[in-house]
Amino acid sequence: MARCDHCGKDVTLPFSCQYCGGKFCDECRLPPNHTCENIGMWKKKPLPSVGLSYSKGGGVTATGSGYRANSRREKQEKPYERIPWLKIMIAIAVIIILVLLFMVLSG
Repeated sequence: MARCDHCGKDVTLPFSCQYCGGKFCDECRLPPNHTCENIGMWKKKPLPSVGLSYSKGGGVTATGSGYRANSRREKQEKPYERIPWLKIMIAIAVIIILVLLFMVLSG
């Protein structure tokens, strides 16, 4: 069993601080809670909402802000626009032709 480096509490599975390397209990695990010596690095870390954005075309772009609500003016993509209707119709026509050919050849 390990001891918390800040409060001395016995901990079965201690948290390891990635900024100072200390072992801490669940209450002291965050850098501000255990007066971490590298708290400046922790404060510089971007928020979880800041990062990569996956665009409609498959590209990845970096974003500088958090979540953004879609405006009502933006065109919303309709699900049926993505369906390849021509390919589906060709596949159905080929299946019908094969069934008719099978019926004619089998008698």
